[in-house]
Amino acid sequence: MPSRRERKRCQTLEHLARTAGALFAAHGYEAVTMEQIAAAADVAKGTLYNHFAVKEAVLAHWLHLELATSLSRLHEELLARSGFAAGALHVLNQSADWCESHPDYLAPYLRFRFLGIGTEPSPSHDSEQLSDIADTFGWLIRRAQASGEISAGLDATRLTLAFHHLYLCSMLRWLANRHLNLRQEFAAGVELFLHGAAVPTGNSSETQLKRRRKHS
Repeated sequence: MPSRRERKRCQTLEHLARTAGALFAAHGYEAVTMEQIAAAADVAKGTLYNHFAVKEAVLAHWLHLELATSLSRLHEELLARSGFAAGALHVLNQSADWCESHPDYLAPYLRFRFLGIGTEPSPSHDSEQLSDIADTFGWLIRRAQASGEISAGLDATRLTLAFHHLYLCSMLRWLANRHLNLRQEFAAGVELFLHGAAVPTGNSSETQLKRRRKHS
């Protein structure tokens, strides 16, 4: 159980992030300053900066709070969907809906996440509480390993990180070219994760050459 100090810290983080979220929604992300967030939250600027070094960090925390609510519902839906691809695509399609509705938040959020690669904590192995989309990916991967769909000999944390990066890269491609279909980008990431970039067995260039010779 978290200590009283840790509970108070989490409450402060949530208060700051939700205050910032309300300001972002009202005025737009770019227009809101850290000073405005501190004033609206009724805290000193130093207190805000002690918890969040940059505005992108406040945004990320707020988005994760919002995501945690959605993931609680999604987790129940995932229990009714067998297979990694079906579960992952369900989550990713929900993410696509959000991305298309909040493109102004996406670029600063992704910048923050990529700057934090290598320093962010690994998804929990023990908790069924899903508070980050990476937790959801990890849960889906471990379930697929237990069912034999994904090799249990591969490290689940490494697989989760790899799939999470495919997810982030799909969003970056979409941000750079809005003519792309984000759902198709996500689906391509799932296909790449599950089947890799190698030519499927029976479709290699050598096999195709033998087939042409046989029918010539």
